[in-house]
Amino acid sequence: MTSRKKNAVPVGALDHLDIKKKRKWDIEYNDQYGRYIVAKEDIGEGEVLFVDYPIVTGPKQDCSMVCLGCYRQLDVYEHTYRCSKCGWWVCDADCENRGYHPLECQVFSKSSYTPDINTLVEDRPIYESILPLRCFMLKKNDVKKWKTLSEMESHDDLRRGNDLWKEEQVNVCDFLIRKIGLDADDATLHTINGILDVNCHEVRSNIPGTQLEYRVRGIYPLCAMMSHDCSSNTHHSVMEDMTMVVVASRQIPKGHQATGTYTHLLSATTERRKHLRYGKFFDCICERCSDPTELGTYFGGLKCSQAGCGGIVMSTNPVDPTNDAPWACKKCNFQVKAQIVERLNKMVYYELRNATPNDPMELEMIFKKYSNILHDNHFHLVGIRHSLSQMYGRVEGYLLNEMTDSQMTRKEECCRQLLSTIGVIDPGISRLRGLTMYELHAPILLRTNRAFQSRAIPKSEMIQKLEEVEKLLEGTLNCLQFEPQSSFEGQINKIAKGSLSELKKWIVTVKDLPPETFAPEEEDVEEGTGCEEENVTLEGLLKKLEGSHS
Repeated sequence: MTSRKKNAVPVGALDHLDIKKKRKWDIEYNDQYGRYIVAKEDIGEGEVLFVDYPIVTGPKQDCSMVCLGCYRQLDVYEHTYRCSKCGWWVCDADCENRGYHPLECQVFSKSSYTPDINTLVEDRPIYESILPLRCFMLKKNDVKKWKTLSEMESHDDLRRGNDLWKEEQVNVCDFLIRKIGLDADDATLHTINGILDVNCHEVRSNIPGTQLEYRVRGIYPLCAMMSHDCSSNTHHSVMEDMTMVVVASRQIPKGHQATGTYTHLLSATTERRKHLRYGKFFDCICERCSDPTELGTYFGGLKCSQAGCGGIVMSTNPVDPTNDAPWACKKCNFQVKAQIVERLNKMVYYELRNATPNDPMELEMIFKKYSNILHDNHFHLVGIRHSLSQMYGRVEGYLLNEMTDSQMTRKEECCRQLLSTIGVIDPGISRLRGLTMYELHAPILLRTNRAFQSRAIPKSEMIQKLEEVEKLLEGTLNCLQFEPQSSFEGQINKIAKGSLSELKKWIVTVKDLPPETFAPEEEDVEEGTGCEEENVTLEGLLKKLEGSHS
């Protein structure tokens, strides 16, 4: 079962679709989901469902100085050019009339307010008001877009009075109405803020012609209608022109909903549901959240500390609205309070957050420290594996040509275990899966080449390894095929395409080489990772946490 906030179908949301092309999906309604997208026939993996266009875009709430015309990041201390009409920072005269800037320019140009560089450095909420203001100005400047926007869900009844509401009262309502003089009322601006909080998407793309990422968010009306699922069946990419391409990440059978996700893939159920409740104002009851094992991954599981047990401790009711359901071992029923599990997860989180950047050995130590407590597939350990899979081979001192054989083995191990998990919670076309496949191909190929150069690998094994690399590169291309070319993922896709072409030639050459070119493989010699471990038991740590909690 999927989850979502209720939403009316936005007026004009379908206007930009190619009516000559047969759609394989339709929009339906029920009381639980509101409007949602459902397959009216089988939709195959990789099929484009739709291309969505933003109603409006604007800078993220916490961004630093950006051009309000093209969204280029500007140097806080060196950039001096301001819009000649309203005084806000833009690149140059051309950007004064670019993009959506003319919307807010109408308002600020009539006020005495000029953004202050000192205010920007000390506190950055002034950019938080820009997108809500742009939305408000659609009412006069683009009635059709305003109607589409205003029919989206804001959840004012659930938001009213919470911390986010209070922040937006100061940073948006008070700022625009009482400081700038906008002719609006608090209720309207709060509703706009709610629509943005519930429906906005981050624009993950690059500014055209650059390697600079947008620091932008936007409202995409069709995408906003998809139900949420923590293991969704669609994949979306934002192009350089800010259009959003939504494809089926795996097969969507007839009668099933097309779903997206609003949460971080590598978070456990408790963390995801808290994020959705606070940010999107609904309680997720999707299959992944409802299953204590998280589809068999045990993403939040702990190792039972009872002597001789070896069981897995997990939530007895992961969809409990209070998140207070006790945790219990499946095997011996040993129980742990939910609050203690939360404190444990926060403790690991803070230790990881304070770890030295780009230091794989420190991460290895943290991994070993908690491996006796956390399930092997616990989300913190999976997150560490993800970081290690990218650090090994990319950071100074651990570049591919600098790594020891055991470090390459570790990188390969992290990638394989990560792929195993992704295959369950995000199968098919997945950005993370594609990047991890690419990371995995490198150590396999390099170790195979080293073995070949020293004649330490038999021909059959070498061909097998090269064909495995071939499949990994093909998987990378499949997963990253919809990424914009200027993005990091797009660049990896381009490199993988060239590497695959060369690899295919190499495989043909290797198959034609005479047997004497190869030699039997030697017995692997295991090397240490170079880090010391701190052993911690669940029972001992729980006692400490119980003591600090009481």
